[in-house]
Amino acid sequence: MPNSEHRFNSALNSLKKERLRITEPRKALLQLLVDQSKPFSAEELHEMLGPGAFDLVTVYRNLEAFENAGIVNRIPTESGKSLFELNAEQHHYHHIICRKCHRTEKLDTCEVKKLEKLASDLGYSEITHVLELYGVCETCR
Repeated sequence: MPNSEHRFNSALNSLKKERLRITEPRKALLQLLVDQSKPFSAEELHEMLGPGAFDLVTVYRNLEAFENAGIVNRIPTESGKSLFELNAEQHHYHHIICRKCHRTEKLDTCEVKKLEKLASDLGYSEITHVLELYGVCETCR
């Protein structure tokens, strides 16, 4: 699938721009993220990599490096656990997460400009935000 290959190569280029080494664990985790259509926890990704492939600490460290390079989005959940997904489009968006089954869907809009302006008017700069919505999906209702 050319789109998958393009996303993988784009993510590798982002790692190179950040001067991060391209190791086999990074490539394997990156390919796994490229192949997924929804976010997963570090533990789930570790399990999907296969028994004994890499330890969980390696998965966490690489996800952190990917996040710092801007190629992975960390999605906080109400329970404190984080989900991770590839951010190949370099596009900002939020999610709706089911409280029961943890199904996660992208919301292709961000309506926080008014709040950011309020913070700016109060004298704040370098303003960022984290916003995720939680509910119960139709299947779990």
